[in-house]
Amino acid sequence: MRSIPVFNKPEDQTTSQRFEAKYIINELLAQEILNYIEPYLAADSHAQWGIPYVVNSLYLDNDQLGLYWSSKTGEKNRIKLRIRAYTERPEDPVFFEIKRRVNQVILKQRAMTTRDVVERVLLGGDVPPECFLASDIQEMENLCQFRDYVESLNAGPVCMVRYTREAYMSNLEEPVRITFDRDLSALYCPYYTSDVWTYGPYWLSVDTLPVILELKFTDFYPSWVQRMIDRFHLLQSPFAKYLCCLDALKRDGALVPWKRGPYEDPLWSVAI
Repeated sequence: MRSIPVFNKPEDQTTSQRFEAKYIINELLAQEILNYIEPYLAADSHAQWGIPYVVNSLYLDNDQLGLYWSSKTGEKNRIKLRIRAYTERPEDPVFFEIKRRVNQVILKQRAMTTRDVVERVLLGGDVPPECFLASDIQEMENLCQFRDYVESLNAGPVCMVRYTREAYMSNLEEPVRITFDRDLSALYCPYYTSDVWTYGPYWLSVDTLPVILELKFTDFYPSWVQRMIDRFHLLQSPFAKYLCCLDALKRDGALVPWKRGPYEDPLWSVAI
């Protein structure tokens, strides 16, 4: 099995609905939890057991950071726009993603393309059919909607978010995905170049607790998940990697005072 989940079309739908629950835990607790739930799990279909893979995401927003603030202030209906890759290799694909939250429900649309179309999409250009890596009309529609959001919101690159992910699936009938995310880091990115996918010393390591545990499920999770939550006294915590990384960049000085926004004074901006 491959440890990098990008070479075939993912098994999840190009449009999917789910619920998410997040927990901030330390490394010791993460290992105890994994040992406890191991009988219920199989390795994610795109990964190997116990071997993490890298997730790189370019997040888009507008000059007022409207998508950041909609999440920061807890709006019930909000979206994120991101372009995701799982390797640094230019020949490997990217995924254009629209992630919506409608009350407690998470809706995600994605389209998989060759990496050389990123700049074209950000500039509002058309994408030739041969650049899509799955012969699925829904993916083409998803990318068109992504481009429409970019245009209507006047959105562009803001920052890169990188972390490693250890992923597992329930080996029972209930469709539950459990992930352990570590090594969160950020890169200030006010414009797109192909080298933003390459990790280096100029990335900022984000100071958080070591592990972000995420549960992803449809409708409800099974009883063994509830037993895990009760046994380890897990408390659900809202945590958005984009917000955390942007806040860290601001503290580090990559973000400086700017034009007035609706939610904060003093005001701040991306320094160009």
